[in-house]
Amino acid sequence: MQLIDNWKDALKMQSVQAGGAIAALGVAEQLMPQLQAVLPPIAYGVLGLLVMVARVILQPKLNK
Repeated sequence: MQLIDNWKDALKMQSVQAGGAIAALGVAEQLMPQLQAVLPPIAYGVLGLLVMVARVILQPKLNK
């Protein structure tokens, strides 16, 4: 496995942040089932698309 050149900046990447938000929502939903009524299942699909879009958008703050 070969890491990307700027792997140390991973937490600054919008795609990593969006993926972390999805994971946090999934955990929160398991710990607090009442959140399932607030967050529809389609939200995970939308957030997944957000990760894909964030992955291909140029992030100038990472190119320093």
